[in-house]
Amino acid sequence: MANDEIQRFTVSLPQSLFEEIETDIASRGYQSRSEYIRDLFRDRIVDKQWNDSVEDVVGVLTLIFDHHQRGLSEKLIEIQHNHLVHILCSTHVHIDHHRCLETIILKGQAKEVNHLVNQIAALKGVNVARLSRAGVV
Repeated sequence: MANDEIQRFTVSLPQSLFEEIETDIASRGYQSRSEYIRDLFRDRIVDKQWNDSVEDVVGVLTLIFDHHQRGLSEKLIEIQHNHLVHILCSTHVHIDHHRCLETIILKGQAKEVNHLVNQIAALKGVNVARLSRAGVV
């Protein structure tokens, strides 16, 4: 892509969305709207390539859950063991008396990874289940 010719185009947005984007650009330290938009597009392309891949993909699942929820820890472990997804690494941190944060690095077919994430997200006591699609391997 480094040799690609630059294309210019116009985008129309509601004023409120434009102002929100301008605030985000400034808070993230972008030098230009163009670089901000390019990053958004790249993220969308990675998501599409990830979901369409026939190769294994890698992602990071971030969870926040109530560790006092009866049986939740066992269900989390059971789901991870019963899928055709490789758990490469996990980190477990206690946020406060009730909540834990866990990150799980996953590798496998996108369909299987998505299925695992959906099963975990649906568990009672899981407050956040966010998958970051890292790439195709």
